[in-house]
Amino acid sequence: MNIAISAYDKRSSGISSYTLEVAKLLSKDFKKISLLSFQNMEIPGIDVIPLNLTYYSRPLPIITFMKNREKIREILKNFDLVHETLPPWGSVADNYITTKWGYVSHFKLSLIRLTGLSFPENIGAFPVTFQHYLMDKWSIKRAKFIVDVSKESPNFIPPPVELRPPKSYECSEKLRILFVSRNLNMPRKNLKTLLKALRMVNIPVELHLVGEGKVKNQSSFPIIYHGFLSREEVILLMKEVDVLILPSTYEELGFVGLEAYSVGLPVITSDIPSFRAVFKESPKFPPKDFRSLAKLIISLNCESLEKLGRLSREYVAKSNEIARQKFLSIYRKLLSY
Repeated sequence: MNIAISAYDKRSSGISSYTLEVAKLLSKDFKKISLLSFQNMEIPGIDVIPLNLTYYSRPLPIITFMKNREKIREILKNFDLVHETLPPWGSVADNYITTKWGYVSHFKLSLIRLTGLSFPENIGAFPVTFQHYLMDKWSIKRAKFIVDVSKESPNFIPPPVELRPPKSYECSEKLRILFVSRNLNMPRKNLKTLLKALRMVNIPVELHLVGEGKVKNQSSFPIIYHGFLSREEVILLMKEVDVLILPSTYEELGFVGLEAYSVGLPVITSDIPSFRAVFKESPKFPPKDFRSLAKLIISLNCESLEKLGRLSREYVAKSNEIARQKFLSIYRKLLSY
């Protein structure tokens, strides 16, 4: 039984983390799981197949795929089943399942990217999203099964994440809050709402920011800039803070929150569909309502933080097993045809 997961691209942020975690989860049940990767890498227990692209252009993803389609077809032709996590990079196979990202139409997604991304990324909002629309449509049309990761539906499968050793809790004088974004000034990450909320709280806080950029601090609470950190460095930092806050106005997944769950770090999120589907143990607030967020922050204490962290980590263990069983069920069904 030859199974390939396609494809890993570290430039695709949360999708790359999801792809890697799916591969690691399934490697426990199959002697050989192959992972197609745009970058050279080694992962214990997983057969990584480097995909050396003939052509690559971030503004032209559909051309990138078309230029490399025959190469990937040749790689995938000997696999019994292809699990596509990055559409359409598995759609050349005959027997494959795909992954649906997002919970809004592509037109609405274009508007979100236009207003929610930083310059110059937002320039490509409509042309790049239209290409994604064409690629997604092609993948979904031919797929034998469509995994939904961004909203609750009959095809929803909880995103897996490796369970890590839990963080320890020690009450400190300040509530140490973590915010993570590759660009701190990206509008849809909604750091502005968090800053407004922190100006209202009457408890000592310390804000830790991970990502590129700076923000204006017009308040008395300290801000600690960590700059860009690797995935493992972020996870280490999670063990030194008290809570992660995800105030995004739109996210397809928000994988950094799952990584927080995996170490038992509590997460507060905005109330959007993808977060409702994934972060079952997180208090939520309307994305623009900084007053509601301030109340949630004020309500936190050492006991409640420890409880939230424990429940979050327990949830990861349960959802990983649910994901594993659902994936195995889909695989067995498609491989029996």
